[in-house]
Amino acid sequence: MTRRSSRIAAAVVNSPTTTSAAASTTTKKQTIKRTTIADTNVNVNATEEEEEEEEKVAVSTRQKKRKISFSAITTTITSHVNKKEPMNGDGKSRCIWASSARHLSLYHDTEWCVPGGFNRTNRYLFEMIILEGAQAGLSWSTVLHKREAYREAYDDFDYNWIADTYTSPASNDRLLKTDIIKNKLKVEASITNAKAFRDLLRELYPDQAQPEDENGFWQFLQAYRKKQTKKNKAEPQTYLTSSEASDRLSADLKKRGFKFVGTTILYSYLQAVGIELDGIQHASDCFKHPNNAQHT
Repeated sequence: MTRRSSRIAAAVVNSPTTTSAAASTTTKKQTIKRTTIADTNVNVNATEEEEEEEEKVAVSTRQKKRKISFSAITTTITSHVNKKEPMNGDGKSRCIWASSARHLSLYHDTEWCVPGGFNRTNRYLFEMIILEGAQAGLSWSTVLHKREAYREAYDDFDYNWIADTYTSPASNDRLLKTDIIKNKLKVEASITNAKAFRDLLRELYPDQAQPEDENGFWQFLQAYRKKQTKKNKAEPQTYLTSSEASDRLSADLKKRGFKFVGTTILYSYLQAVGIELDGIQHASDCFKHPNNAQHT
């Protein structure tokens, strides 16, 4: 561009008319911008108010649903309790602890507290020692949910295999990576108990020391079975958490190196495997109670 052209351009730009026009355009743009911002603020405020109102409605709806849900659950439970019916709908009345879930009902109906023992094999009796110990501080429902994981991790509760396989802290840690209850003390106790269980059988019942033998640990437990007399044949009136038999068994097993074998755990164990007779076993309205006509 020549100097002349530059001067002409500068003159045009700096002329009053051009400056006024530019100022006017700027003012209009600012006005439009302020108007747009104001409108946006109004829209934002309106949107926020709508969202707050929708949230209030949503919260109210959730609260109502929770109230309805809780009311329905309460009504269902109350109905079953009043009718003394189980919640699994098969028409049988059970001990209250076994009425809330199918796996509990199945265990209660087939295994628990069977006179003379549901299963007398060393394998099963060892399994129940481990599971009862694992329950400490937890529910029996939780333990039963983990039962198959225990059977897989412990080679179907072969105490000989466990004692020979898990021989170091590193190998013990492998069990914590399985789906069993991940409590280090309980896992270590299970390994200790496998060795103690094997040693007890080898010492006292060498010809009945294998997992499928039925006259090994079952025979050992007979020393803790209370003899029936006319006096104690009367129906028990009290729920117990321990007994003279579980006290003795606990002391004896601890001397042999067992762990997680307190008297409360072992009372539950003796009751489960069909040895313990003291205290209430099945509830009076349970179909498994011996005095009930529907008992099978």
